[in-house]
Amino acid sequence: MENVQPLLTVFILAHRSLLSGGIASTLSEYGSVLNVRLIDSETINIPEIVQTEAPSIIILDAGDSDICKKTPVTKLLEWAPNAKIIRLDLASDRIRIFSSIELQINHAVDLVGLIQSLSRTELSL
Repeated sequence: MENVQPLLTVFILAHRSLLSGGIASTLSEYGSVLNVRLIDSETINIPEIVQTEAPSIIILDAGDSDICKKTPVTKLLEWAPNAKIIRLDLASDRIRIFSSIELQINHAVDLVGLIQSLSRTELSL
């Protein structure tokens, strides 16, 4: 029996962003592994849909000032704590990835250990 991986749900938040439309179109070609949805901030209640559907990935266009004002990364991480937020910045040809980790810390030494382990963590691409 074949081990089938579930589709990763990817939300692309946009408001009149050509980049977001292009990214949605490109990623939709990978329908066998990604469930891609372009979410228009004018027609869809973003907090509600993010909390209800809990996407794996949320993509934002840094140049889309309307979407960035309405949905700051901190709010997205609050609404979908397990999601990875990818912020595309076409002006600088960079992406930023945000994620939320919630841990209970009882002692300062726990915080020191966490800081040390985070400083050794690198994104391998």
